[in-house]
Amino acid sequence: MKKNHLFLFCLLISGSLFADERPNILFLFSDDHALRTIGAYEGSINQTPNLDRIAKEGAIFDRSFNVNSICCPSRAAILTGKHSHANGITGNGSAWDGEQWVYSRELGKAGYQTGLIGKWHLKGNPTDEFQHWEILSGKSGQGSYYNPEFLSGSKGASKVEGYSTNIITDKALDWLKNRDTKKPFLLCANFKVPHIHRIPSPTKMGEYDGVEIAEPTTLFDDFSSRQPFVKDTWMGLKGMKEGVLNIAPSKAELEKNAQLTPKFLKEMTAAQRNIWHDAYDPRNREYRRLKKAGLLEGQAGFRYTYQRFIKDYLRCIDGLDENVGRLLDYLDEAGLSKNTLVVYSSDQGFLTGEHGWAEKRWMYEESFRSPLLMRWPGKIKAESRISALVQNIDLAPTFLNAAGLPVPDEVHGRALQPLFAGEIPTDWRKDILYTYYDGGTPAARGSYNMPRHMGVRDERYKLIHYYDYDAWELYDLKKDARELSNRYKDPAYQEVSKRLKLRLDALKDQYDLPDPPELKKKKKKRKH
Repeated sequence: MKKNHLFLFCLLISGSLFADERPNILFLFSDDHALRTIGAYEGSINQTPNLDRIAKEGAIFDRSFNVNSICCPSRAAILTGKHSHANGITGNGSAWDGEQWVYSRELGKAGYQTGLIGKWHLKGNPTDEFQHWEILSGKSGQGSYYNPEFLSGSKGASKVEGYSTNIITDKALDWLKNRDTKKPFLLCANFKVPHIHRIPSPTKMGEYDGVEIAEPTTLFDDFSSRQPFVKDTWMGLKGMKEGVLNIAPSKAELEKNAQLTPKFLKEMTAAQRNIWHDAYDPRNREYRRLKKAGLLEGQAGFRYTYQRFIKDYLRCIDGLDENVGRLLDYLDEAGLSKNTLVVYSSDQGFLTGEHGWAEKRWMYEESFRSPLLMRWPGKIKAESRISALVQNIDLAPTFLNAAGLPVPDEVHGRALQPLFAGEIPTDWRKDILYTYYDGGTPAARGSYNMPRHMGVRDERYKLIHYYDYDAWELYDLKKDARELSNRYKDPAYQEVSKRLKLRLDALKDQYDLPDPPELKKKKKKRKH
């Protein structure tokens, strides 16, 4: 008898199938959320009371990382518990194989009611990965912030008036209120925020006027110790286009010439556009005044761009936090909080001005680290801080373990439950692997003019290999947390480099990782 069937059989004969005490799982997920824009994380520049509540009533993971810092690969890694080469999603253009093993299908087989609402962003719509799904459609799976279109397996495509973050929460609450209460649930609420093009909700557009947001200390990084091609990537704040910064013609200008209307304003209703103009027209008039007066040259212009960018980023986060609060409040009101594992994370971190960038993709900490907050009353002690090295591939086995289901040998991640007691087991991983395939080679640099790379990070050091260039970077994160000094050629670090190269090779062997650019289609299974 198969394991899942045996599990259900045991529930039936025990009479507990109709009083299922297995935990519910509410997985809240965002896109491009930087740790320094969550109040609970050290060095935060804003307040997020509802996200912080998850951390205060549960755990905050200080060393949570992704395996490939880009949207589609990260989402695939979470669904499968495997590194990119093993699940087939090595970049944003990779086609999703929906027939492969995913944790959500296993929960569904074991009696969970499963749903996904919001951003799916894989090339290929869901099939039976979730029993119910409503996903953002259009813009290559990104969807629109205003009046987005949703695609459903049962209803087809439909446009919904309103703001994306609010609508996803509305749909999630509707699903929760109309679920089968005899079954435990898995609900994934996947938000678009704060992904580019960052447009806040109507109630948040007026925030942060007259406020100076703290600049990262590396805003003007000169890249002096890095590999020379690093500074040539196309992700600098300095090169941001006006439209991305919500700099657009005023309402009066558009009334005279409607052809100047940018696409994002065309997607709004007249009432929504009026709110946008009320908030942004004064800012844009000031921008044009400063530009005309020559006051936005050099570092002054860079600083102005940073303020425009980060304030819209924070406005989007504020809207997200408010909606997280709505979901937490419902769990309380419905008496579900005690038996629900609540998880908040993002597909990756984000460089919010660090090194002059506004992007992800890199193995540098701001991009490589992902937020991870968990609350599970009775299982996770309140106000816990977990410092173990964890990755997004660990979420799938954690969810299976919570449901009492076995974790297949093919899964690369490890269940996080052994960390909930506050101690790091002696057999916990000492280092982690990172791979980024969506860049290019010296002859064809590809997306964002990025180099492909892979690397290993342990509790103190990080070694990055730009294999198409046979170039390396080594950082001592204890002495150089902001990664400004590449120590690879420093004689004092030669033994560290040798050790990490051996560890990188060992991790490649452990995960059956082929040398780039070849990617094997068949993967051998291994035991942990």
